[in-house]
Amino acid sequence: MNTYDHFPVIETDRLRLRPVIESDIKEIYAVFSDSDALRYYGMAPLQTEEEAYELIQAFEKGFATGSSIRWGIILKEQDKLIGTCGFHNWSKSDRRTELGYELNRDYWNNGFMIESLRAILHYGFNGMEFNRIAAVIRPENKVSRALVSKLGFHEEALLQEHQRVGDHYYDMYIYSLLKKNADLYEQEANSL
Repeated sequence: MNTYDHFPVIETDRLRLRPVIESDIKEIYAVFSDSDALRYYGMAPLQTEEEAYELIQAFEKGFATGSSIRWGIILKEQDKLIGTCGFHNWSKSDRRTELGYELNRDYWNNGFMIESLRAILHYGFNGMEFNRIAAVIRPENKVSRALVSKLGFHEEALLQEHQRVGDHYYDMYIYSLLKKNADLYEQEANSL
């Protein structure tokens, strides 16, 4: 059986969210080797396409083991991967997870990420039955903090020295969205 036989493909107006596959290696490398795109990500930029291949395998393994899911964000108009988004740090017993995402900087400021995240949040709450989805974001990442706020997330706390990158520790804000609040947010968004 193929690892991705039961992978949920999601369509939006401009995007198709599908598994990240080996043929995406150049696009994955372009995103994950860009120091600006990864400034707050928590990992060093990739140095080789071999590392991009290993990352793609890690995405596949996460889905195969049921510990994470990572969608490739495909721009329908160009049939090209422009970023990824997904859920990790699952607790199935508690029905909670964390949100992660990044986008090729050539596609910033076009609304692609909010379109992608709305779609996977809806699927996460309704298709995967999560009750709580969190986002952990560095204080200086104002764009990402504004993005999750637009999606209905609420800031809960500052986690001191929560992320380690190299020899440095970084504080992180934790944001959350609960299913009951997401349902209200969706109703409000749909009525606009």
